[in-house]
Amino acid sequence: MVDEENGEASNYRRLISASPAPINLFDESGTIIWGNDAVVELLGLESREQLIGRSIFEFIISDDHYTAKQELVDVVENETSSGPTPMQLQRDDGETRRIQVSTAPGRYRGRNIGQAVVVDVTELQNTYEELEKQRQFVDDALNTLPDVFYYITPGGELNRWNDSLLEVSGYDEEEVRTMDIEDFFVESHTDRISDSIATALAEGGDSVEATVVTKRGTEIPFEFRKRRLLEDGEVVGLVGIGRDISERKAREQHLRAVDYLLKHNFRNQLNIIHGTVEMVNDSISAQDPSAVGRIETAIDRLLSIFDNHHLIVDQLTTPQSTEAVDVVAILESIVREHSDAYPAATITSDLPERVTVSAMPALKLALRELVENAIEHNDRREPRVDIAVQATESRVTIQISDDGPLIPEMEYRSFSNDRLVHSTYHSTGFGLWFVHLVVMQSGGLLHFDHGETRGNVVTVELPPQPTTWAN
Repeated sequence: MVDEENGEASNYRRLISASPAPINLFDESGTIIWGNDAVVELLGLESREQLIGRSIFEFIISDDHYTAKQELVDVVENETSSGPTPMQLQRDDGETRRIQVSTAPGRYRGRNIGQAVVVDVTELQNTYEELEKQRQFVDDALNTLPDVFYYITPGGELNRWNDSLLEVSGYDEEEVRTMDIEDFFVESHTDRISDSIATALAEGGDSVEATVVTKRGTEIPFEFRKRRLLEDGEVVGLVGIGRDISERKAREQHLRAVDYLLKHNFRNQLNIIHGTVEMVNDSISAQDPSAVGRIETAIDRLLSIFDNHHLIVDQLTTPQSTEAVDVVAILESIVREHSDAYPAATITSDLPERVTVSAMPALKLALRELVENAIEHNDRREPRVDIAVQATESRVTIQISDDGPLIPEMEYRSFSNDRLVHSTYHSTGFGLWFVHLVVMQSGGLLHFDHGETRGNVVTVELPPQPTTWAN
């Protein structure tokens, strides 16, 4: 504490005069009593005479006046030290500087005063701000990527990610921070993910395909590429990109299915046509009136296959995006259409007034395919089809049930495992492939189950359009 009456003032003044840190003395009103050379230089003054007698509030910007007044009361009246406190001051030449101020009480000529030690942090703050701008630029750039960006620590922990990871997975920031990397994948793929991380850390890089499971249970095929990150020769982690390869996988599956399906069915159907035509040539003696009908059935079958094939190709090659679709209006239209086309069939529906989902425009064609299959592949004289829709805030469920023969597993099991598609195990048409593709691209799920006593239950789950669902 400075006390001139005790003969310490001259020693103290010499000490602070030599200090490289700006030191300022002021009274209870904020009037400057004295300051060292460093203060004079900081404020852009030519001499100490231009400083003494002026108020500290002449130099502190107006936004910080309240803070300065509070500290003035604390240090002079309450004799309490404070700080360091961030403030801004304006020099005589108009330049603004950022400072940190630490104050302590003192005595000068028998009265209380304040002592302030000032640290000019302008350059440091400018550096921090520039670094923050660069960091923000990098974050913004990463968040604009449609692909998932990630950083993995040497210990195999997910440490940083972009917004795409949150959008794809459906989890929020806090949830992701508590999850292990393996939690994002189907159980059968967790080992390959762990192995890929270990390989990349050891060898410098790796890529792997794995199926991501979102928060709502949707499975999405992804390809993950990653590279080892080094700092001063030491491994500090992995950085990588994850890309949704749903469309690529769908194309691969479709082409593989086309290869087997057309080879098998096309040859068989043509053999039927060939054999039947030979019979027609001998029809005068054979007297087989059903020969022409078999030709027509085989031709219709081929045409149906090619029609569904065209729908799939169109869905894969035409850029599309989801839109708001009223599934109730679609299903009501399908019920009317098929009730007229199949008068022997009984079609019932349990539908709410309106349910809007986020789906591909081709959803109507997909739902029509399911209803039509339930009727046409039914071996009863009076087939029955029941349609029901249930809606919650998180999902919309469409169930189409029938009392016909069971759908063979090979017609749909290959949707989730393309290794099951081979020359002796494959679907016999493209209708359900098309349904699966539309539902998948709409962010939904497709399930096939048996009825309680007979028949099939096909379930389509779709994401609702926000705030537009109704019971």
